[in-house]
Amino acid sequence: MPYDKKIAIVYKTKYGSTMKYAGWLAIKLNADLYEISDVGRWDLLKYKTIIFGSPIYNSKIYLRDYLEEKYNIIKNKNIVLFCVSMNLQSREDVVEYNFEDEEIKKKIKFFFLQGCINLNDLSRIDKVKLKKSINKNQSFEMINLEKYMSIDRSNKQTITPIINYVLDKTY
Repeated sequence: MPYDKKIAIVYKTKYGSTMKYAGWLAIKLNADLYEISDVGRWDLLKYKTIIFGSPIYNSKIYLRDYLEEKYNIIKNKNIVLFCVSMNLQSREDVVEYNFEDEEIKKKIKFFFLQGCINLNDLSRIDKVKLKKSINKNQSFEMINLEKYMSIDRSNKQTITPIINYVLDKTY
């Protein structure tokens, strides 16, 4: 496959859900897979399509700053961003909260996927944030989270729209 037809998947993960989705996508799309700390500027230039995977915590897309910093280098590429979160936040609200630049919001194709959580894996800070959220929201789902210790909503089938979009734009 020539360089201009290649697909790269660049991800950042905190507890593993984003990495899981990135791996599934890399297999299905025969794409090169990079953890964010392993990708250089020159790596990004050789791809026609770049799929970024980012967790969302407290409504913040972790790769937002990276995307804004690298945007001028990659703006002529097909750019996809899949975001992984346990919350069912409004997609439009998340995009608006994270990106002010209208060009970036129009250029990037956003996808939102459900993640997983295991209370035993959470950092102390994340446990405190979760407990505050439980006390504040008192939603049935969050209360049950304490009871069950782990919820996994990751689903391989949910990457199908990303695959279809990328294949349509890349080939």
